[in-house]
Amino acid sequence: MTIDKEQKTDSFTELTPREELVAKLNGETAIVAWQEIERFFAKGNLLLVEKGVDLINCAADMSMDNGEEIGKLINEEKIQAMPVEFVKTNCKPETEFWTVVVAPYILAQLK
Repeated sequence: MTIDKEQKTDSFTELTPREELVAKLNGETAIVAWQEIERFFAKGNLLLVEKGVDLINCAADMSMDNGEEIGKLINEEKIQAMPVEFVKTNCKPETEFWTVVVAPYILAQLK
């Protein structure tokens, strides 16, 4: 019998590689104010993830080079380089974002 590596073999002791990554990324999320991530916007390393998109799964797809899923999100403009107009309209120093790092990017979702 062959076990798919994405399939759990024992739900109490083993996680798939994706599940391990999701757990790791979930532990690395943070709520940060705009003033703390603005410099990454200036460098072009800040990506906006639309509300309603699962931030952690998006980060996992990026980490695992899941080009099909990330391409779909980009085409639907659900993930994009932080737009200047969005910043002008929505970002004050105290505006809060959920964030997670997928080097060299920071994924940010308006809280």
